[in-house]
Amino acid sequence: MSESAAETKAKILESAKTEFLEKGFVNASLRTIAANAGVTTGAMYRHFKDKDALFCALVDDAIAFTEKTVMLADSSHHLDLDNLVSEKHFNEERESTNELLNYIFDNFDAFTLLLTKASGSTHEHFQEEICELYTKNCQQTFNWMYKNQISSKKIDKMTVHFIASTVINAFVEIITHKMTKKAAFQYIENIEAFTRYGMMHMMGINCEPS
Repeated sequence: MSESAAETKAKILESAKTEFLEKGFVNASLRTIAANAGVTTGAMYRHFKDKDALFCALVDDAIAFTEKTVMLADSSHHLDLDNLVSEKHFNEERESTNELLNYIFDNFDAFTLLLTKASGSTHEHFQEEICELYTKNCQQTFNWMYKNQISSKKIDKMTVHFIASTVINAFVEIITHKMTKKAAFQYIENIEAFTRYGMMHMMGINCEPS
């Protein structure tokens, strides 16, 4: 891609982001996006086939990063741990959470689009899909822990869904309430402690880290 083409694409994306944030996906105007980017609609279509493609270009990286983080909850990422209830493991979880939080604040507009402006687009069900993926991974890990006698009690599917939904919704609240970064870090730390120790209690696991 030539430098001029890359610059044109960047201008279109910046214009699209402004339009989507202001009007939402459904009400956003491609004519306005093109005009504010200083290009013709024909030039815009050479880069993006339609409005949905434009929206996806703005949010797909945020989705990929979120999915990558959520996948850390599956059992394959716990197999080599000597102790699931250890300060080391808790620190590793905190590190991945902090990476996600930093990413969210570095890409706040993308998450705002996904969570508040995506109705009518390919990604209008992003929150529900992430929650479903997280629930599936948590359920898999909890079942693995019970099977391998790491936990003494099995948690039912709806309870797992509640726990997963609580965590996902906590991150959503950061965006919808436009929390400061400092407040968000403290807030998520509180939510993690609440869900972690409640979950461990239900599973019959000693809550004190070694």
